[in-house]
Amino acid sequence: MIGHKRALIVIAFTACGACAPPAHADSVQVYSGSIGGTSDFVFRGLSLTRGKPAAQASLDVEFPKEFYVGGFVSTADPKPDPSPDLEMDFWAGRYWSLSENFSGDLRLSQYTYPNDPRRISYDRTELTATLGFYNRFFAAAIYSPNTEGIGSSPGYAEGNAWAVELSGRQPINEHLSISAGFGHYGLEEIYHDSYNYWNVTLIAAFKPFEFQFAYLGVDSDVVQHFNPDLVGDRFAVTALWRFSTTK
Repeated sequence: MIGHKRALIVIAFTACGACAPPAHADSVQVYSGSIGGTSDFVFRGLSLTRGKPAAQASLDVEFPKEFYVGGFVSTADPKPDPSPDLEMDFWAGRYWSLSENFSGDLRLSQYTYPNDPRRISYDRTELTATLGFYNRFFAAAIYSPNTEGIGSSPGYAEGNAWAVELSGRQPINEHLSISAGFGHYGLEEIYHDSYNYWNVTLIAAFKPFEFQFAYLGVDSDVVQHFNPDLVGDRFAVTALWRFSTTK
């Protein structure tokens, strides 16, 4: 990543892609997740491993009435000096089937970096509202009230951050599909700036395995805020073993 639990939109914005949309069971609990790795852990256009591989895993539990909780863990290395070894994310949310063609999702997420040696906290809370159309096209609005820094650089002050993201996924045949997305990250209160990021990903699914081949881009002037190893257009390959069971 790309795409907390980050729903399908994670596939459009990260190279990890370790999360998929909830199954939303009506009367049973569904446990689903993934184990795998990526050649480059990219989230919202920034590499959190500075171009190096990462091991990743995710787990989701979907309850009746379309509530769900989950978590994601990845190795990380966002700075060349003392840096956290892990990113761990947790979330809870609810999904709505609004009509035959439209769906909604509201999610509260917590991003954490255990044993982080950096001088400020990079942990943050985000609220994400997503509208889906035909389960192929998605628009998301994201808000964080407590962001102090992202990637490799502390901000000038703790403040509000926001993002908007558009993404879509189109099947090609039984095994192949392509996804693409565009996002804008508003960091005016933290860095006095904002930036755009985008992605195109070819997804090959051969159950229970999935492979993602992603090209990810970000505005070039974002380098003024972050370590150069974090920014720049790049390719990334992700391999996952996905599982799902009901109870």
